[in-house]
Parts: sequence; structure tokens; C-alpha cells
Amino acid sequence: MDGRLAILFTVMSLFGGEYHADGINVNRADVGGNFTASLGTLSFDRRLTGQELRLTYAFDQWKRFNPVLDFSITDQGGAWLGVGLYQQFNVDLGDLPLYAGFHFAPGLYMQGNEVDLGFAVEFRSGVELGVRLDNGWQIALSYDHRSNADFSAVNPGLETIQLRFSKSFR
Repeated sequence: MDGRLAILFTVMSLFGGEYHADGINVNRADVGGNFTASLGTLSFDRRLTGQELRLTYAFDQWKRFNPVLDFSITDQGGAWLGVGLYQQFNVDLGDLPLYAGFHFAPGLYMQGNEVDLGFAVEFRSGVELGVRLDNGWQIALSYDHRSNADFSAVNPGLETIQLRFSKSFR
């Protein structure tokens, strides 16, 4: 597995809850109740291979993380279902309400007519950068990587770039 995103997730979990400086405020957000839908493009071996629809639900915060239930399906019939952790930092730069989100989730991969990732268990880790809107919506651009962490001799990896839309229903 390309562990850089998993390492980034771990490093971000070490940071505290708040940071304040001139015109900059950063705080760890509880996004429990958020439902996220995203559309993205799959990349395999540095070439675009298809499209993906992904749905994510975040549960109430547990320690520094929001547990998530994550499901995606591709236009080739490949599917992934995972349970993992998400953490979000709200970043206010003056009046600009941004955020950065980090996720890590193991899950089951069903190949369909999609690429062979070598194993049924695939780990998905990623980062998203977005803006928080006044009406409770969030819009972000996300990048993630899926692989089996070398549990199989075949471990090619699959990347996704997505446009994500989130809304809290609490």
C-alpha cells in the first residue's frame, strides 16, 4: 500500500483541537450526522479507467475521530464497502471558512468488471480540501488511494479524485 496518506492521517490525529493566530483559526470538527455524496474519476496505472459514486455517513465523534460507514460503486460494477475513521479540521482564514478532512478505512472490494486489486480486503485512505457554506453544506475536492497493504502478491492500487458534497442531518 502507498502508505503516505495513511501516515498523513496518523500525523493529523496527533494535533490538538484548536489553534489561533492573527486571522487564522483552526479547530477539530465533530461532523457526526454528516452525509456525503461524491462523484469521481478512477485512475489505475496512471490512466483514467472509469467513474465512481461514493456515499459516506459519519457517526458522532469518538475521541478525535468520527467513525464512518463508506460505500462506493463504479461504472464497471466494482464496489467497495468500508468502516473507518474520519477527522476534519475547520480552517478559518479571515472570513474564508475552509476545511481539511482525512480518512482511513479498511473494507471489502468486489471487483465486478473493474480492475483486479489482488485481494478482497482493501484499505482506503485519503485527504479532502473544501469550503464550508453558511447553509451547512460543504463542498470539497478529494484524493484517495486503495490497496491491500501487500496482503497479496498482487497489489496495484487504485486512486480516485472526487468532488464531494456533505450536509449535516443532526
